[in-house]
Amino acid sequence: MSPVKVKGDMETKTPPGREHWTTSALSTVIKLNNIIGFLPIDIDKTLKAVVDETYNLFNPQMCCIYMVGEDRRLELTTFKTSDGTVPDVHINSIIDACAAMRDGLPYLACSGISCSAAICPNRKISGGASISHSCIPMITGNDIHGVFSMTFQPEKILSRDKLSVLLSITNQLSMAIQRYRLFERLRNEKLEVERVYREISTLNEMLKKNIKELKDTQDKLIQSEKLAATGELTAGLCHEINNPLSIILNRIECLKMESRDLSLPEVVLKDLNVIYSYAAKVSSIVQDLLIFSRHHSIEFDNVNIRAVIERAVGVFQNDLKRHKCKVHLKMPSDVPDVYGNMDRLEQVFQNLVSNAIDSMPDGGNIYIEAEIPTGQPDSVAIKIRDEGEGIAEENLRRIFDPFFTTKKLGRGSGLGLSICYGIIKNHGGDITVRSVVNEGSLFTVYLPVKNK
Repeated sequence: MSPVKVKGDMETKTPPGREHWTTSALSTVIKLNNIIGFLPIDIDKTLKAVVDETYNLFNPQMCCIYMVGEDRRLELTTFKTSDGTVPDVHINSIIDACAAMRDGLPYLACSGISCSAAICPNRKISGGASISHSCIPMITGNDIHGVFSMTFQPEKILSRDKLSVLLSITNQLSMAIQRYRLFERLRNEKLEVERVYREISTLNEMLKKNIKELKDTQDKLIQSEKLAATGELTAGLCHEINNPLSIILNRIECLKMESRDLSLPEVVLKDLNVIYSYAAKVSSIVQDLLIFSRHHSIEFDNVNIRAVIERAVGVFQNDLKRHKCKVHLKMPSDVPDVYGNMDRLEQVFQNLVSNAIDSMPDGGNIYIEAEIPTGQPDSVAIKIRDEGEGIAEENLRRIFDPFFTTKKLGRGSGLGLSICYGIIKNHGGDITVRSVVNEGSLFTVYLPVKNK
């Protein structure tokens, strides 16, 4: 600390019992050093402990700490007085009104004059009584924290030793306050960094979600465009093929009916049956193409989804036995009806069940489950899961494309899943797929609930 300013007739004398007081002072300094020598977590408790210990050591009329507030006014933080009254010195004073704060030097005064004698409204400490007053600024570097003030009545002379102890305590306290404020600033900065990090993490998650949604939307738009473009083309082709195909089928029927009168050889009859079966298959493909082109209007109504699935599975009873496949149907009673066309929905689930059977040449299980998806009370989700060969990652994005198939040549037209996609979209629903090679596939169909 710099030299002490002294105002009044203060002398430095060695009081009686100096050795005893020195011992007490040393004990107090050590005790306070243990309290404030480390980073204070609770600054209010630290300040109170300093005031209590200092009061017990010096036995003043008043011992108090004023801290500098945000408005640069001194605010009474903690105190201890002989009569329990609240000190009024420095209250609401600006820091420049206090000589000790203004000059950055310890200030000692006698004869009832405060360190704010010139401009502080509380010029007199106690109505002209014979008292002495000490005011030690708490400063570290360029940071002004407040003042440590003591008042003695009757007037008491502070020796240089006692003043040195008081300055030492104040210096320790100033450094503790500085450490505390640094700690608080770092803690607040840490909390702010954590808050910003959480916000960034949330924004990243939202961004990922938005990107995924945009990608899904883009994929759906591309798929819809593909279906629309291909549909226009196939509609025209179907009409061109249908007419001659119908004539072929009719002529074959006529030949079969007239076979007895014509006495056709057995081998010719077999050939006619083969031709008819292949022509019928072509006709079925044409019908699929017409459905795919979406040029047929369909009627919608409330549909019991359990009845639809049971009808779709019933078609494959023989195939299920032959391929050693078993269907496990889980349909809770609280699953509502969906709004759609029963025949078209049956076609969708027939196709999905058929694909599941084809994916398990050595047999396996097919699990069909209906539920109300979380957060989508107006929809019903129907899940069809198999234990088959699965679909390679590079093919997952193409399985709904028209004419795309992973089946061997002659075993599929590549229209089945495209037709399913078109039907579900026409119902205002959605269809998704997840698959792992050699583990199986999961198709999920989302349909709107019944029309209210």
